[in-house]
Amino acid sequence: MERLGSYVLLEKVATGGMAELYKAKKVGIEGFERVLAVKKILPHLSSDEEFINMFISEAKLAARLNHKNIAQIYDFGKAEENYFISMEYVRGKDLKAILKKISAERRKMPVAIAVFIAKEVAAALDYAHKQKDDSGKELNIIHRDISPQNILISYDGDVKIIDFGIAKASSHSKTTTGMLKGKLSYMSPEQASGKALDHRSDIFSLGVVLYEMLTGRKLFKGDSEIGTLEMIKKAKVEPLPSALNMELPEGLESKVLRALAREASERYLNASDMELDLWSEGLKLTDGNPTLMLKRYMNDLFRSEIESEQMSEKIASLKIEKEEGISPISPIGHIEEAAPEKPKKEKKEKPPKPVKASMPRRKGSFSCIIFFIIVVLIIAGITFMFPSYKAKVMPYALDIVEKITDLYQSQFREAPEEKPVLQDTRSRDIVVEMKGSRTLLWADYFEEGNNYCTNEPHGKFCVPKDDVVSIKKAKK
Repeated sequence: MERLGSYVLLEKVATGGMAELYKAKKVGIEGFERVLAVKKILPHLSSDEEFINMFISEAKLAARLNHKNIAQIYDFGKAEENYFISMEYVRGKDLKAILKKISAERRKMPVAIAVFIAKEVAAALDYAHKQKDDSGKELNIIHRDISPQNILISYDGDVKIIDFGIAKASSHSKTTTGMLKGKLSYMSPEQASGKALDHRSDIFSLGVVLYEMLTGRKLFKGDSEIGTLEMIKKAKVEPLPSALNMELPEGLESKVLRALAREASERYLNASDMELDLWSEGLKLTDGNPTLMLKRYMNDLFRSEIESEQMSEKIASLKIEKEEGISPISPIGHIEEAAPEKPKKEKKEKPPKPVKASMPRRKGSFSCIIFFIIVVLIIAGITFMFPSYKAKVMPYALDIVEKITDLYQSQFREAPEEKPVLQDTRSRDIVVEMKGSRTLLWADYFEEGNNYCTNEPHGKFCVPKDDVVSIKKAKK
């Protein structure tokens, strides 16, 4: 990624005849980041002293302007041989891109949105036109380049004008007589003729932009530049906005035509008058919040572009973090410092409860007794009902009773009374967790049928596998 001082240039947004505009990030200490726009003078103009002075004048002039509808200037500097201005980055599109997409989709901009955008631009112009210097003297600032390229609409519904690069303030203007500056199709008649200008020239240009938003076509577009200039000088509004847009409300066309009057004296006296007229028209067109309306319109129109830009910014941030070796930044912009890991406290294990060295009683012993009784009763019933089979049945019956008795004694008999246990000096490293939260400590273990067993000093000791939860080594 290209660097310019403390800025990382992410992507080129636009290139003009005098400068390049970049989307950039300012990288500070501890991973601080801020997305900005950086305007850099083209290399071949870096040695042009007159142009550099004009560029510095732009920076000084624009830095004085602090209005919600004007993109804020943050910094002016020089890195090696490159002069640059850093300014507010507006996440959105310029009006030219919006009109182009609307035209491609064969639709028109809603009248309420066009009126709201023009009203916001008029508010910004009125603020700039009325600026004074430190002594209270009017600066007589004129933007001179109000055009769709210099009107930005954010995805949040904000409207901002940019590029005071050719703005004129009476305190430092050196514009040569007859020199044309600004986008040709949006000039005022006096600007196209190379005459002296005042703030009403910007009002005419705004009228041209409003006409294009309402109709979807340029007002002045000849076969050549000379043809376009001649159209501007005559300032004929043909066709009328209402002829191209049937949705235009009554009363709005007269306000557009007033801004487009050929003679400056017939236009709005100042931008605030135009702002007030557009505000009253906006009230008739919508009852809701116009900023929210514009936000929804932008998000609907540029849904895929918004997602793509968000992904590009995330990728760029990851690249910067990798290059700088900085810690990631939280979504709300706070720097997250890697906290040192705290040593984990070892849990103290409770000593196991002493367990009697005896066989636990199996829960199924009661069921076995009932089964034994049922078998005896069946055999007795057979011998009582069929005495002739007594001799044949009795041997088998006695054998079954004997086997059941042996099974019960081996599995479910009560342990004999405890005898003194021989002292066991072996290391008990095996923990046997039983159902019911009982725990046994064994020196070793082995499997025998359906039992887990161990050799104790007094003999072999076993427990049923079904009663065992887990067997593991004791922690040292």
